[in-house]
Amino acid sequence: MKPDFDRCEKVATRLLLKQDIESLYVDVLKLKFEKSIFFDTIQNYCAITGARVLDLPGGIKALSDGCTLKKQGTFLVLCNQDALSNRERLNWTLAHEVGHIYLGHETDGETEEIEAHWFAAQLLMQENVLRDMAHINNGLDVWEVSEYFRVSFTAAQKRIHSLTKKCMWFSGEEEIRLLERYRPFEYAALRLSFAKSV
Repeated sequence: MKPDFDRCEKVATRLLLKQDIESLYVDVLKLKFEKSIFFDTIQNYCAITGARVLDLPGGIKALSDGCTLKKQGTFLVLCNQDALSNRERLNWTLAHEVGHIYLGHETDGETEEIEAHWFAAQLLMQENVLRDMAHINNGLDVWEVSEYFRVSFTAAQKRIHSLTKKCMWFSGEEEIRLLERYRPFEYAALRLSFAKSV
């Protein structure tokens, strides 16, 4: 089965439209969800429950990627406590896991992993905002995208690369509404960037 990139973008966009947008940076821990989603560290969860890391979804891989437990309609997103010191990595991991939840994934197959990554990319670096910034600024600078959206250099680089390869691009009503809510922060960031370069 092929990844449904359009669906991933729409679901992430709808989640963002339910937020109070205060900057280009999206802090996943501060998002408002209509689903019951809680966050904790793997280490704390194992200490409280007596579970072993090997028993978690993904086993030892959960320490690097995080995982989600579901019980009676409630989701517990777990991450490695060592990731707490790397805010960018932590935020990406949480966005990825929220993607699995909002996309209704029951497994972590290759397609589901690609979709969760695409969801996270749209949640943290919105396509319409990036395209608008590129139009105004005559292109996108990877370091600036990384700084404005507070994502890793690698995540910014991959996002810009994937958008340049995308053949078709369509802005629906929801995407336009989202862009309008981000524009004041986008323009402020571009003005600051321009002032630094002069």
